[in-house]
Amino acid sequence: MSISNLEEITCSCGETFEAELISAISVSDNPELKEALISGEINIVCCPKCGQMFYAENFILYHDCENELIAFVYPLSFQNQADQCRKKMQREFARAVENFAESEKKKINYEPLLIFGIEDLALLLKAEQEIEDEEAVLEHIARENSLNTLKISASLARKFGIPKVLPVVKTKDQPEADSVLAALKILVKCNPNLTNYLKLLDKLSQNKSILDGINS
Repeated sequence: MSISNLEEITCSCGETFEAELISAISVSDNPELKEALISGEINIVCCPKCGQMFYAENFILYHDCENELIAFVYPLSFQNQADQCRKKMQREFARAVENFAESEKKKINYEPLLIFGIEDLALLLKAEQEIEDEEAVLEHIARENSLNTLKISASLARKFGIPKVLPVVKTKDQPEADSVLAALKILVKCNPNLTNYLKLLDKLSQNKSILDGINS
């Protein structure tokens, strides 16, 4: 679920007032909040004295189960406390998982992300949204060109900085760099505007071993 709390905020004009701020977002329950976050519409407040509208920084726990993303988002000003924030995140994450039912624990097989500043989370979500758009194009081109597709977990794709849907020229239980490379060449020839797949093609052309972590 998504959670909001009444918080005390101080405007640059010196006025202190209370406003309700979102402190936890569950995309499964409130998918519209993901778009609002990307658009910079989360936790925008208006000072009752000077009328200034601004983003009120606070801690936000962001969870997108489908995309295997749990992010502990601290205010940008906490960057100099990164070690303490990371240790706190790990403790709280471990405690939360411990309270899950066994069936739920198996689904949370990925680590949380530590992020400072809502802008960095918004940039991450926007980038992944752009990749999803390219993945949809890939699915279409694959059908038209008799390519197979291989889907990997969202958290693993994020870890290696690659799309979570890969083209392959033949069916394999695990991806082979050569078959992915051949399929990527066909893909970008059909649509040279697929930026993320062009980057992947360049990476693989220089170092095929980047897919080794997916096989392990």
